[in-house]
Formats: sequence, structure tokens, C-alpha cells
Amino acid sequence: MSASPLVPRLPLRPSLAGLLLLCTLSAALPAPAHAGECEDTVRMDGLFSKARRECPFSYYAFRFQQQSQLCRERTSANEWQRLFSAGVSAFDTQAARRGKQALCDKLARDFPMTVKY
Repeated sequence: MSASPLVPRLPLRPSLAGLLLLCTLSAALPAPAHAGECEDTVRMDGLFSKARRECPFSYYAFRFQQQSQLCRERTSANEWQRLFSAGVSAFDTQAARRGKQALCDKLARDFPMTVKY
């Protein structure tokens, strides 16, 4: 048997390289499994978006924001906005009840992979 000649690889066109990168990054993000999970994710995005502005965190991982954007594609704009606003309101309610710093401390304790001081 004769050895097959090596086929030279051509460089990817910039548009194909970008598409490949986008597909790779999208596949790396865990997609919420169902509507209930999307509801929780969007609420958490609202809560942590507010916390990011109100708490003196030195680190914030955008995992809820990234997953929330995937959910945005699955829900109506009004439903997504309602859920996001519910998360913001949850922060405000808990901050009024516990105190803002106590809530920030609790979020840092309960979600160490998301926020840090």
C-alpha cells in the first residue's frame, strides 16, 4: 500500500474563524435546562446586577448574566424584564430587611464563585 500524501491545511477565513470561536464559546456555557431554571437564572442575574453596583465586591463572575442572556432568547422580552426586575426587587427588599452590608456579606459567603471582596 502506498502512503497517502499529506494534504496541506489552508488557513481559515476570518469569518469562519470567528464563527468557530463563537460556537466553541457557546458550547462551553451550560444552557439552562428548562423554563423554571431560566426563571431562577434571570432573577439571579437581576439580584447580582444590583449587588454588583451596591456592594464593594472586587470580583464579579458574569455567569448569571451569560446564562440569563441565553434565557432571554427563550422568553419574551416582557417576561425576561419582569423576572430581571423581580431579582432587583429581591435585593432591595433583603437589603432593607437585613441591611445592605449584611446582604453583601451573605452573598459573598453563599456565592463564593460569583462574588468576592
